[in-house]
Amino acid sequence: MRRLVGQALFVALLLSAACGRQQATPPPAPSPMPRPTRPPVYSLLNGAVVPPKSGNHRIAAVMIDNYPRDARPQSGLRDADVIYEVEAEGGITRYMALYLERAPAKIGPVRSARTYFVDFARPYNPLFAHAGENNDVWAMLADLRDSGFADMDQIVGTPEAFWRDSSRDMPHNLYTSIAKMRTTAPKYGYKDIPFNAEEFAFAPDPLATATPDPPPSVSPDPPSPTSPNPAPSAPPDAILTFWNDYTVRFHPTGDGYERSIKGVVQHDLGDPRPYKIADIIAVWIPAKVLDALGDLQMEIYGSFPAVLIRDGNAFNGTWVAPSPDSMPQLVDKDGQALPLAPGQIYVEVLPQGGTVKNGKNIWSH
Repeated sequence: MRRLVGQALFVALLLSAACGRQQATPPPAPSPMPRPTRPPVYSLLNGAVVPPKSGNHRIAAVMIDNYPRDARPQSGLRDADVIYEVEAEGGITRYMALYLERAPAKIGPVRSARTYFVDFARPYNPLFAHAGENNDVWAMLADLRDSGFADMDQIVGTPEAFWRDSSRDMPHNLYTSIAKMRTTAPKYGYKDIPFNAEEFAFAPDPLATATPDPPPSVSPDPPSPTSPNPAPSAPPDAILTFWNDYTVRFHPTGDGYERSIKGVVQHDLGDPRPYKIADIIAVWIPAKVLDALGDLQMEIYGSFPAVLIRDGNAFNGTWVAPSPDSMPQLVDKDGQALPLAPGQIYVEVLPQGGTVKNGKNIWSH
């Protein structure tokens, strides 16, 4: 009996030791679960990939000075999603820059508004920053403010959203920032309403849905005996002619266009990097001169001839702006959306007789 008990105890000790050895061996590490891939977020304004939630704000529209001697270089144009350039008076152009994804700390110089700039802004329902306006804009803005338009006028409305830079002469030294606009707006009942409309169509490759128009008027030279595979010619510059000193040249660089005026490449104040533009939309909208100062009247709602320039190619199109409640569109002759390249967009509203030259092709209306 003692022998059997001893044998049983010996077996139990062996089993206990085996179990101990099994417990000391760590279990194999579990295979890591694959992380879900988040789909990219695209800007509703310019089609570029942007950080998530960066566009969950109200658009800011800022009137920016373009007077040759005192306003350039400007601040904050690099970070705008869309920039309208329109004649203000007397052949001098002015910018209306739209901001959604980025929030530059200095934008300006800020200048006054015109009726047609307000009309260009209205479909975006923005925080509209400016420094005064022409006399014919007073009643218009008063009515719009009553209906909820977020008018941020430095002179009679929201002065704390602006500041003066003493290093520049007045009136070319007024500035704002997206942060100041967004923190000031609620004090005046202007809510930060996220922008959720869609304006243009975007595609990385324009040839997928559109053909350059008009086609090149000159056939390529035949290959020479020493160059059986000649390199393709470089994309042409795009040259847009306003009045006086406001001829603009867009030079292709392979990943967009650099913009220059009178041979000076444009960049932000304190930042020597040239602007990088993806799309140039030239549109001809008739204007009427109102007085000796050259003030203009412009009915911007309707359909107007346009040209899209992107990736070295030019496309005939039509600019369609139905009403203050509808986003403008750019369409081809069949009414289909012309695809823009993702990135910064310049909308150049040319005067009657203003020209667009892209290589050998010239447009004018």
